[in-house]
Amino acid sequence: MLIYRRTSIFESPAQTLVNTVNCVGVMGKGLAQAFRDREPAMFAAYKRICDQKALVPGKLWLWRGRGSWVLNFPTKMHWRNPSRIEWIEQGLAKFVIAYEAQGITEISFPLLGCGNGGLDWNDVRPVMEHYLSQVSIPVYIHDHTVDVGLPEHLEAVAVALRAEKTTTTSFDGFMASIGKAVDLSNGKLETLDSRSTFAAHMRDDRGLAIETETATCLFEEDDLRGVWLDLQNGLLTERKAGWAIRGGAPLLSILSVLPNIRPVQIQRAGSAAPEYAVEPCPNGRGFEAATQSKQQYELAWH
Repeated sequence: MLIYRRTSIFESPAQTLVNTVNCVGVMGKGLAQAFRDREPAMFAAYKRICDQKALVPGKLWLWRGRGSWVLNFPTKMHWRNPSRIEWIEQGLAKFVIAYEAQGITEISFPLLGCGNGGLDWNDVRPVMEHYLSQVSIPVYIHDHTVDVGLPEHLEAVAVALRAEKTTTTSFDGFMASIGKAVDLSNGKLETLDSRSTFAAHMRDDRGLAIETETATCLFEEDDLRGVWLDLQNGLLTERKAGWAIRGGAPLLSILSVLPNIRPVQIQRAGSAAPEYAVEPCPNGRGFEAATQSKQQYELAWH
């Protein structure tokens, strides 16, 4: 699954984040500098590897941090020189072959070699899509950031829920928050794109009924439990939220006002238009490294 994610890569809940690097031990600006500041122990190990001239384009080095893992991806030899498209392709080919053996289960990429690397995204994009669409894990490309705001009446519901200190950390709290959101809106809501309205109410059997202009959709309690579990793992899309019935967009609208959940914009590779999704709010987790074994400091892939 390849999805363009319109948020900062540092807000990604993915298990592994990709850091673009050179091969001379310098993380002096841009994305690499941000990773250096967050992972000083990783930077020290990276510098030693570069001093040994063990890192070159086409090789990848994986840092297994306590919070996120960082995949260091060389896109250039020297920081003064531009990136090359063939080095992007070599690294991606290595990733496709070896990601599973390295234990990577979900990953977020920046625009490889663009920005300080000087490559044109129009040239890099088809290469990244060609390789990354082959893998069987969730892959996100963070091409730019879109701050998605709530429609005015949904914002008022979200503020009221925060004031009441509702919670979604347990399934019962999640269900109670949905019920409170429906009550606060008097059961009358609109989708995140503000293009259509719908009605919603909680049933006595703890199901959620949604009535749109064209259909009535029912989410049973077990359906909502599945939605809650999906949210614990990160991104929840309309396609997944809709399950086997229509009603994904209205459900995302309700979920977007719940505590510690936010709406985001995504776009599937090959799709002509972006779409809305919801995810847990960034929790500010750090990049503190766990105690490293000797193997950690060696090149993970070669």
